[in-house]
Amino acid sequence: MPTTQHSPQGHGHAQAHDHSLQGHALDKYDGKDAAADNSNMPNLSTLSLDELKQLDRDPEFFDDFIEEMSVVQHLNEELDSMMNQVESISRENESKGSHLVELKRRLSDDYTALKTLGEKCDQLNKKYLKKSEEYAPQHIRELLQIAASNADADCDRHVEHFLNGKIDVQTFLNTYQSSKKISAERKAKEERLGTQLSALERAGI
Repeated sequence: MPTTQHSPQGHGHAQAHDHSLQGHALDKYDGKDAAADNSNMPNLSTLSLDELKQLDRDPEFFDDFIEEMSVVQHLNEELDSMMNQVESISRENESKGSHLVELKRRLSDDYTALKTLGEKCDQLNKKYLKKSEEYAPQHIRELLQIAASNADADCDRHVEHFLNGKIDVQTFLNTYQSSKKISAERKAKEERLGTQLSALERAGI
């Protein structure tokens, strides 16, 4: 079979074609990167010679030119956003701080009211205990005994006054009978109360 031979010229054309494709691809890639890099840079080619000179001499003109750059505008937007967030957080913290102060004030007021109420309860409890002692059956019995003893003392004093001639017969009879009646009534009450207390003690109450 005849052997097919490739001419050196054809091989050279193929290599040249491959290099051409690779070079085009590289040029296209470099062009994209350059466009991406220059998108955030100021377009100095649009400025006139006078503007370029002014850019070099005038700081204010330079600052304005920089401010118009997209990257600077983006940074300014981010800065504004962060400042807004900081202000929002600050207002929120201030609001929480005011709420905390209000809670502390309420807690202090409640504590003061509770302390005052506790003092009133202690006073009322002392009064209650005092009244309980005053109206305790045993205490009442003791008071009846004292009252009966005082009435008997009054009777003895009336007798002494009559014997010493300080009062007449009618006055003596009236005062003596009155004091004797009081003494008898109180002794009777004391005796009944004593009987009741004894019964309660026997019942274990």
